[in-house]
Amino acid sequence: MEITVDLGMRSYPVTIDRNITGNIASILKNKFPDSRFALITNTTISSLYREMIDSWKSKLDITVHEMPDGEQYKTIDTWKGILDFLIHEKFERSSVMIALGGGVVGDVAGFAASVFLRGIPVVQIPTTLLAMVDSSIGGKTAVDHPDGKNLIGSFYQPRMVLVDTIFLDTLPHNQFISGCAELIKYAFIGGRETFNFVEDNIEKIITKDNAALLEGIARSIEIKAGVVSQDEHETKGLRALLNYGHTFAHSLERFYNFNGILHGEAVHWGMHCAFILGKRIGTINRADFEIYENIMAHIPYPALESSPDPQVLYDMMFTDKKVVSGKVRFVVPSVPGESVVRKDIAAEDVLAVLKEVFE
Repeated sequence: MEITVDLGMRSYPVTIDRNITGNIASILKNKFPDSRFALITNTTISSLYREMIDSWKSKLDITVHEMPDGEQYKTIDTWKGILDFLIHEKFERSSVMIALGGGVVGDVAGFAASVFLRGIPVVQIPTTLLAMVDSSIGGKTAVDHPDGKNLIGSFYQPRMVLVDTIFLDTLPHNQFISGCAELIKYAFIGGRETFNFVEDNIEKIITKDNAALLEGIARSIEIKAGVVSQDEHETKGLRALLNYGHTFAHSLERFYNFNGILHGEAVHWGMHCAFILGKRIGTINRADFEIYENIMAHIPYPALESSPDPQVLYDMMFTDKKVVSGKVRFVVPSVPGESVVRKDIAAEDVLAVLKEVFE
């Protein structure tokens, strides 16, 4: 299956299938026949897929750089390490970067590709469900800063994205469930048909039924591709919908210093907060409460190592990218399949939600 992210001259294909890794070398060779390849991955993926990477190296001119594994390494230092590698290995403008890994690898490697020699092509090969349905699509590349998530980065679209669900076979269960939370997000913003699909198939998706999983991934990518094609640089307000649950989630991640909580786990808590906020301010009809509660109940809420401080969480929101003119934007559900962006929500309502959820 192939989906196009339609951005005019910057359009690119997203190929989705199972077991395409054996053809990736020939796909890259056909697309970039005279290029050297810089493969950026992390230590975990490098160890798990050493044989696959070696087979690619036997067919392509590839040099590998391994970065540490974990959100805590999504830093300027890691980004600089990739640039040092590219410079030391004498890569050129005709070279192509391959980002093989989850969202951290894709974001940091994509950011490095965007600035090395003022930009070299990058191919995203996501290995986590979260990266497949979200972070590998749309061209957002970044590193974190102690004062906020993804505060340093650029918009830089890949030349292609290759999604192979075979990588999910080795993905730890908690990381897979983390990705399911991001997939569920699209049920709240992608229309009633997608809401109904997720509601009807979430158990199959969680148990990795191949057909349901492929369709869930494809639907998520189609929704994101449609939004990105209309609002590539998040200037029209449309792309803000993709941040459903993320205003709360980013504060949670920062509260725990990006340790002990996965991004999708934070998003799962954040979507719960968004639902409670929608109930509180009246964007959700009472008749729909049970529908929302049922779809969220399929994934257990991950344990937190300590109870976060609601006031600290709220204060952290003001250094997030979603702040506009000093006001925090929240994405809250309205009817099943649709959400709205609001920047007029009172502090007392947000704090009341945080206290209800975390105290």
